[in-house]
Amino acid sequence: MISIAVCDDDKEIIASIKAAINEFRDANSIEIETQSFSSGEKLVASPESFDLIFLDIEMSGIDGIKTAHMIRPKSRRSRIVYVTNHSELALQSYAVHPFDFVVKPFTKERIINVLRELMKYIADTVETDPVIQLKGIDGPLLLNLKNIYVFEYTGNRRITVYTKSEKHCIKGSLSDIISLINSESFTSPHKSFIVNMEHIDKLTGFTLYTTNGIEVPVAQKKLKEFHNEFSRFIKNYIKQG
Repeated sequence: MISIAVCDDDKEIIASIKAAINEFRDANSIEIETQSFSSGEKLVASPESFDLIFLDIEMSGIDGIKTAHMIRPKSRRSRIVYVTNHSELALQSYAVHPFDFVVKPFTKERIINVLRELMKYIADTVETDPVIQLKGIDGPLLLNLKNIYVFEYTGNRRITVYTKSEKHCIKGSLSDIISLINSESFTSPHKSFIVNMEHIDKLTGFTLYTTNGIEVPVAQKKLKEFHNEFSRFIKNYIKQG
């Protein structure tokens, strides 16, 4: 069963998205349950977690970006599709990376393409999450790459690896890590740190914060490069069609 939420303060938009979902469901014999919400407040109040959320950015009351921030703690793996008239608005959020981005007015085929991508994503997700082997102090350490938030070099060929709620000490240099992970999700904003951009919450001055509260300095000479790299990373999530 695939669960989908459609949140928009325009009833016609909700009806158009639901009609495309129903057509896709019937054509592919897929069990899909769809719920609609007329405001961000109502979506936030829902106790359910959804596989996919079509979310209007420009709503009265809580806008879509604030709504996305509020539902993330209970729905970390929900794929969010922003629906709006203004494509640049999606780049305002650091913490909530969109699965896709639909510009109004849209066609039925545009929504169906999103659903096709969702099915491919669900089919590939768990099995293809890369696991890397690191040189732990007490022996080999296996970690899911997506679960790593920050690598911090602490000197004497020692690195602290931060996940959401744990930290591990490993041997090596940051150059070793960069060659090992081979992922566009990671960047080095400072000579002593590598950060997973999937877990960046915000940037204030020369300090960035991860979604679990880790503070990482951004070197002054790397600030512009970091902004450019992070913008490219966000745009990869915004597949306009």
